[in-house]
Amino acid sequence: MRHPFKLLQRLLTLALLIVSVSQARAADGILTVEADGKTTTYSYEDLVNMPQASVTTINDYVDAKSTFTGPLLRDVLTQNGIDEKAQIKLVALNDFSNTIPASDAFKYEVILALQMNDKKMSVRDKGPIWVIYPMDNYPELQDDLYNGRLVWQLKSIALQ
Repeated sequence: MRHPFKLLQRLLTLALLIVSVSQARAADGILTVEADGKTTTYSYEDLVNMPQASVTTINDYVDAKSTFTGPLLRDVLTQNGIDEKAQIKLVALNDFSNTIPASDAFKYEVILALQMNDKKMSVRDKGPIWVIYPMDNYPELQDDLYNGRLVWQLKSIALQ
C-alpha cells in the first residue's frame, strides 16, 4: 500500500519546483509589457529568439553610423494585443519615461535593439535594450521629437 504522506510530499516538492522555475524566469526578465491587465515578462533569450531585424543608422547619441539588431517593436506590441491606435509608455531603468504613439512601430521599423555593431549592449552601453528608429531611412525621423523617443536601458512598456 502506498503512503498518502509520500504522495503529498512528492506533490509539494513538484509544486515548489514549479514555483522556483517561475521565479527564476521572472528574475531573468529584462522587459515587461503591461496591457489590458496582463503583464508579460521577456528574458534576453526570449527577445533574441524572436525574428530579428537590423537597422543601420546614426542618431544624436552615437558617434558614427551603427548597426542595431533586435526584434521589431511592433512584434512585441502585437504579441501583447497592442494595436497601432494605442499610446504606449516606455520606461528606462533610471525611470526616465516617454509616451509615444504605437503607430510609430507599425509605420517604421522601430526595433528593440539588443546588439550594436554585433555586440550585446550592456547597461553602460545603453542596453540591454535600446529603442531604435531607422533615422537614416526616413527624413521626417531626423528631428528632436524622434531623438527623444530613443529610450535606452528600456525596462518596460505599458499601454496607456
